[in-house]
Amino acid sequence: MRIDSRKPKAAALSAALTVALLAGAGATDAHAATLFDTVGPTPSEATLVQPVDYRGDGYGSMQEWNASMEAKRDSLEMRAQIIMNMYGDYATDDERAVLQGCIDGAGSLLTMGEVDAKSTELDELRAALEDAKREALEAAAEAEAAEAAQASYYNAGYTPSYASAASYANGSGLTRSAGVNNYNGRRETYYSSNVLYHYRTGEWTQDSEGFWRDSDGYYVVAAGDMAQGSTFTGSKGDCKVYDSGCAAGTTDYYTGW
Repeated sequence: MRIDSRKPKAAALSAALTVALLAGAGATDAHAATLFDTVGPTPSEATLVQPVDYRGDGYGSMQEWNASMEAKRDSLEMRAQIIMNMYGDYATDDERAVLQGCIDGAGSLLTMGEVDAKSTELDELRAALEDAKREALEAAAEAEAAEAAQASYYNAGYTPSYASAASYANGSGLTRSAGVNNYNGRRETYYSSNVLYHYRTGEWTQDSEGFWRDSDGYYVVAAGDMAQGSTFTGSKGDCKVYDSGCAAGTTDYYTGW
């Protein structure tokens, strides 16, 4: 219903009539008074359909109520989006549905009570998701620590500058499955180009066993107690030193494992 503001007497009469009709239909005195205060000389169609008891919510005018309601809806939507971004990976499908409902549907909440109830639900959900994330990170840290402890066990007593794969000793020649071997007074192991890519790797080729060989056929090795470029015989054959950093008495074969 549209009322022409140029006809104040008709507008006032229409407003009074509307209030009287609502009261006759069973509306409370508070709603009727609220409607009259809200409408003034030019009531809106939305106000006539659904009057708001802004005084009961503690506000002095409908304008104040509307501003507060809009701010609360915006805050609810923003908080839900932040929680989704921070904890969505740790939420169940139902929990993500609650968050998405706040993001998409905050504007459809009609009363302060609905907004406050949804806000409380959001706070409780965030606390639950914080716990879920903490538990997941703790479990991941425990798994990582267990893996590191196992690697430390396999490499006990060996501290080269390379990140080598876990290795085992069986007394035979150095192979991928027997990653530690003793030969001619030296301890042989390996480091992988998949972990540490030597700047000259492009000059070398891998043989059928995965060992890197230079253009002269020498096995590419690291030896901290030998000069670079020096050659010697290891369990695999003739070796040439191209790197250092491992412990004295150790030969590190460069592999593609």
